[in-house]
Amino acid sequence: MLETAYFLITLNRHTPAEVARLVRRVPGIAEAVVTLGEIDIIAVSQMEGTKGFPALTDQLKNIEGIASVSICVVVRP
Repeated sequence: MLETAYFLITLNRHTPAEVARLVRRVPGIAEAVVTLGEIDIIAVSQMEGTKGFPALTDQLKNIEGIASVSICVVVRP
């Protein structure tokens, strides 16, 4: 079954549009949008199972300009 996760990304003084373009290039990221407010970018991923989400989080944290990444995995009871 495909699982979905939302990655809430905050930046450290970089242009959100530029960083969102880099986030979209990460394999496993389906979409990345710039938002206004406390969170700068929201990225979405879908994959089989949830085991790949932590590695994806680590990849995102290595992108220049990203200060923090929080992950929210969708739970369907």
